Amino acid sequence: MQNSLYWICVLKQQSVIGCGRVIGDGGLCFYVQDIIVLPGYQGQGLGRRIMEKIMDYLRENAHPGGFVGLMAAKGAAGFYLKYGFLERPTPDYGPGMILFWK
Repeated sequence: MQNSLYWICVLKQQSVIGCGRVIGDGGLCFYVQDIIVLPGYQGQGLGRRIMEKIMDYLRENAHPGGFVGLMAAKGAAGFYLKYGFLERPTPDYGPGMILFWK
């Protein structure tokens, strides 16, 4: 968390039950990372509340012409569509890509 631009945790009795963070260069490139809610607490709106706080941060800090990226877990893309994210590929943007460094 130390090198994150922004992070948020949801606590219940001093235990973390959900979290999310933003990484990037703080100007033009931002990546939403690690939106996680423990299975026993899913379906209660905690992921939505985490994401709303992250979107508030991005509205205040992302600059025009910049971008916000993320890699959605399989089956989770619909969650992010509600916040304006696009599934790729699109007619204007190619497929997302990833390199796992070994």
